[in-house]
Amino acid sequence: MKTRSALIALALISPALVACSSSDNATEPAERIVVSAALFPIAEIVTRVGGDLVEVVTLTPPGSDAHDVELTARQAQRLAESDVVFYLGDDFQPGTQKAIESLDSVQTVDLFDAVELLDVALPHSGHEEDKEDVEHAEEEHDAHSHGEHDPHVWLDPANMIAMTERVVETLSKVSPASADTFSTNGDSYIDELTQLGEFLDTTIGTRPGGTAARCASTRIYTAHQGFTYLAHRAGLTLVPIAGVNPDEQVSARYLEGLAADLEGQNITIFFESLIPSSTAQILADKLKVTTDHLNPLEGLSQSDIDAGVTYVSAQRENIEKIAVALGCS
Repeated sequence: MKTRSALIALALISPALVACSSSDNATEPAERIVVSAALFPIAEIVTRVGGDLVEVVTLTPPGSDAHDVELTARQAQRLAESDVVFYLGDDFQPGTQKAIESLDSVQTVDLFDAVELLDVALPHSGHEEDKEDVEHAEEEHDAHSHGEHDPHVWLDPANMIAMTERVVETLSKVSPASADTFSTNGDSYIDELTQLGEFLDTTIGTRPGGTAARCASTRIYTAHQGFTYLAHRAGLTLVPIAGVNPDEQVSARYLEGLAADLEGQNITIFFESLIPSSTAQILADKLKVTTDHLNPLEGLSQSDIDAGVTYVSAQRENIEKIAVALGCS
């Protein structure tokens, strides 16, 4: 009887023991890393590298001009709760950068440190008398000029690759247990960016001297100087109507000189999808030239996000538009 009673008791107890043992040995799901990203290109990198292991907080709202973002109270709170923050310094986003630099116990990473910055020149029509305007503008150089560099580094896929590598390195240190996953995800994204760079090179193309091949024209006209890195990669000469800051005013004499230079030419002036430019529109109307839009990829509209637009797909469309405008074959 005792034996039978013991067996019955063991049978009743065993499931509980098994359940307890199973619970004790189960691997708890890793807590997601909270990562703040200053603007869309960085947010996409973090999302692709981190996957389900990260929660991404994008500090530039959809459809906004990244230059002048001011954080809401909620965004500031989420920023302070982050494990790591990726941003672009050099006062590219003064309000955002000020909030980031005020953080005490959050790891912050300036991704400008991962790339080579290109110098930017102020717009110049080519006329001798316009030099006085340029010299005066240099003297009045304000905070929106971002030092002497164009901050739009992500428009060259090679820079996106360099920043992806830095994100992989950083997240792997934050969560060493997930390092292999971050590395694999990063390699996959880098493959896509490498293919995009090859598409740029073969669609517009470059020669050793830096001159675009297979194109009827090598000059790209834009509303403001936000495409330095794409033009440099493609061996094109960038002719901006305004400087790095899209709100920057240019002189009437400069516009008159540029209009005289371009009179009768078959050109396309590119505007940016999220940034209006009355100055460039005045010039386009005066010359009666073709206009089109390029996506600066600082941020996407909500409709683009809903449609599944990505950095790669938007950049491919930019490249195709430029190739058509320049007569590349």
